[in-house]
Amino acid sequence: MARLRTARSVSTFCHENPDGDTLGAAIAIALIARRLGKQSEVVSTDPIPPAYRFLAGADEVRTSPMLEPDLAVVCDAATLERIGRVLRTHAGWFRRATIVNVDHHATSNRFGAINIVDPHAAATCQVVAELLPVLDVRLDEEIATALLAGIIRDSQGFSTESTSARTLRAAAAAVEAGAPIEVVYRSTLNELPMPTMELWARLLGGMQMALDGRVAYTVLTDDMLSETGTQHHDADGVAEFLARGQGTKVAILFRDLGDSTRVSLRTAKGLNSAAIAAEFDGGGHVRRAGCTVPLSSSEAIPRVLDACQRHVDGPGGSGLQGKR
Repeated sequence: MARLRTARSVSTFCHENPDGDTLGAAIAIALIARRLGKQSEVVSTDPIPPAYRFLAGADEVRTSPMLEPDLAVVCDAATLERIGRVLRTHAGWFRRATIVNVDHHATSNRFGAINIVDPHAAATCQVVAELLPVLDVRLDEEIATALLAGIIRDSQGFSTESTSARTLRAAAAAVEAGAPIEVVYRSTLNELPMPTMELWARLLGGMQMALDGRVAYTVLTDDMLSETGTQHHDADGVAEFLARGQGTKVAILFRDLGDSTRVSLRTAKGLNSAAIAAEFDGGGHVRRAGCTVPLSSSEAIPRVLDACQRHVDGPGGSGLQGKR
């Protein structure tokens, strides 16, 4: 990250439908840049979920870059396209910037001029935390809180297979620096506004099963959002909840976007969700992945279910009977 020291300004980018890891990493890097005397900004195509308003600068996140193109740090995105429409509407800006890719997805296509990708890390925020000694920047309370939010969110409270001693050390350092772990944990994983709970009730009430109960899925529609007064980010966590079903090998949340369908996949141990998503030009992690299918949900669902069947019944899923 020597380039960060020579940059005049730093613009950090979240992936579309931002979660705690992309937002925490983007905010942390923007704060680090400021500590180094640089101008910085955080950009997100989609709105920031209210649950993350406790993060420093969350209310200043922009929908498009305002600084002159210099260093563009893309956080927690396996592909550059994952940052959404800001890439299309500001294509010229990106052509003039130096793109840095900071990520932990195994399916990252290394799109940056500089790539800092660690697929063994539990979160992109863990990757950023481990860069601090190299940058010689002190871990203060604001940076620590942003990093802890991402680590807790993507490790699902230190419960994923990718959670390691390194992950726990990064989290411990953040707590020692003043990050309020109870606030972060509650806001990130535990607390849901009542409209969000109503949305979840509809999604869970519409749950369907396929492949003899081995696949559980539900569909999010615009009508559900408008009737409950919620946004797409309020459905975050539904796929993980479906994956808790006994005997479920694949859990899927389909987001109906009209002429396309965004797909969130969660799989049981031994089944590669990223391989399923890759059939639709998506990616992610072994147990958590996603893709966007350029079809309506009624057309996309059977195609994704066919792909799930091939993986569940094929060599990669043949040993799954009875396993969770």
